[in-house]
Amino acid sequence: MISILFQVFLISFLLNLLWEVIHSQLYTTCIKLPLKKFITLIIKASICDGLWITLFFLISVMIFKNVNILANPTQLFVFILLVLVFSYIDEKISLRMKRWKYSKKMVRVFGVGISPLLELIITGMLTLFYVFLI
Repeated sequence: MISILFQVFLISFLLNLLWEVIHSQLYTTCIKLPLKKFITLIIKASICDGLWITLFFLISVMIFKNVNILANPTQLFVFILLVLVFSYIDEKISLRMKRWKYSKKMVRVFGVGISPLLELIITGMLTLFYVFLI
């Protein structure tokens, strides 16, 4: 189980690092940062995202007593729901606390950016497909 958790974290960290770099242009905060601070921010965010995906995976494993989340559609649905609710709440709090600010390019849904809202779902699903199917 430790090996699978490490794989989930590592793959999700790498995917989120790529995602963070690509969608950073949707934040005025990132656009204005000096390169060194930008790199630190992106790495820190990717580590946190990897940890969140790993935690939600672990929660689903504990609830369903099943490691291969792709073999149980209900478990996968619960994982996606947990991630979606968390992403929405985290983004609302982050915006309210002014941790970052969107550029005009950011498409918004229900008051939050669509890119950060979908990030953990997409990178989490890609991680799970990689870990359990490849």
